[in-house]
Amino acid sequence: MAHLMLVLALALAGCTTAPPVGAPAVSAPDLRGSWTGTWGGEPFALLLTEQTIGPGESGVMLGPWPLLGERYPAVTGVMTSTIRGEQVSTQVRGLLGQTGAGLVLTLRAHSAAGEQRVSLRLAGRDRLQGSGDSQYRWGPQGPAQLTRAR
Repeated sequence: MAHLMLVLALALAGCTTAPPVGAPAVSAPDLRGSWTGTWGGEPFALLLTEQTIGPGESGVMLGPWPLLGERYPAVTGVMTSTIRGEQVSTQVRGLLGQTGAGLVLTLRAHSAAGEQRVSLRLAGRDRLQGSGDSQYRWGPQGPAQLTRAR
């Protein structure tokens, strides 16, 4: 019985839940590269270095292995935003989902100060627009827009 409780506890510890990002994007364009623009009226940059298929934000995981849940086009990279007047770079991860508004890239960055979330709709081939917020009040908030750097 103790072994069953241990296995159940480990399985539940791997469960994650978050607001849905929409259904997985069926056809994901290549978003890798440099993007520049503004977030909350301040300079904002995104460098997407990798694009793969990975687990979504909810489901059941056993260690690194997904047991239940959807697989999404996923991105990783570096996000640079303005925090207290300074440019701060943080590792970022994101999922590409399909909503009624089209393709949406949902990004999350975790730093020592807290979490930042940005949701961007693909508007044309080389533009992302949406909004985001920071867990801390001195971080960027509000509308965000990026253009692919050439």
